[in-house]
Amino acid sequence: MEDLSFSDAGKYFLIIYYCNDQAELKRKIRTYQLHIHDEIALKKGKPLQLDILLPNVNKVQHQSRSSTEWKVVWSRSHRVQSERITDHDGNLTILQFMDSDAGSYRVLDSEGEILITVTVT
Repeated sequence: MEDLSFSDAGKYFLIIYYCNDQAELKRKIRTYQLHIHDEIALKKGKPLQLDILLPNVNKVQHQSRSSTEWKVVWSRSHRVQSERITDHDGNLTILQFMDSDAGSYRVLDSEGEILITVTVT
């Protein structure tokens, strides 16, 4: 796969049909999880816009550079978790980027699988 975008993240199924030594047609299904990584450098005070709110996204978590804890910043059921964050047209936007916003953002589906990880510095 080339030129991947965030919308390519998710599960892919490969279905293989083959004949065994008795000439029976067999089917095998392989499942692959595609996890997209990205890095963004941003200046303090600028808006951070992440085009990550895909139809299969359940929640977005943030881990600051100084923490090991992941905090939910957006969920499908509760939407945004801060007055500084908006969600519109599939974009999650932090209105004025601050040092505390730096770190990793991960996007999870309803099964808890990571679809996208964005590191922001």
